Amino acid sequence: MGRFLIRMVLLNVVLVPLMVLGPLFYLLPFPLIAASPRSNFSWLAQAYIGLGPLSCAFWMLLSCHWETVRRAQQEGRLATWRDSEGGIVCTVTKATVYMFAGLFASFAFEVAFAFAFRLRSGNPYRAALWFALLPFATFSPVILLWLRRWVRGRKREDFISRAKGDRELRETLHAISIRAKSMRSQNAH
Repeated sequence: MGRFLIRMVLLNVVLVPLMVLGPLFYLLPFPLIAASPRSNFSWLAQAYIGLGPLSCAFWMLLSCHWETVRRAQQEGRLATWRDSEGGIVCTVTKATVYMFAGLFASFAFEVAFAFAFRLRSGNPYRAALWFALLPFATFSPVILLWLRRWVRGRKREDFISRAKGDRELRETLHAISIRAKSMRSQNAH
């Protein structure tokens, strides 16, 4: 049991920084290309294609509940957000699904990127462009999730368009407007 725990601790010491700091590691190729422009960087590309999905899975895991935790924090119910989201089984299941979806989707996007845009040695500009575009392929599941939530949030916050289609909201806004006018007229007298 002790050896297992030591292996798990060592594995976490190695993998957690790779997953958390994964987006920062994509800056490493540019100084290498500048230092040795005619070198073959296929070894670095293979390392990124192998380790990138792990980092994407970690960021999908964090992004999975970010919206609901943030909303619960704003509403002052952070201590009970898990219960309001269906309990521990539901939240852990959702996080696991998001994590594996991010892992496999990231790998699929990377493979598609590698086939569509081949890395050729000897051309430093093409290598720099390849390494500049690779993070977008790697983290595309996270980017798409954030973009979807941003668009959905903008729709939710657009009161004018919501009021046009929602009769109850329109009536509530009208009643608030009349009440505000009457309060202003009372204050003026």
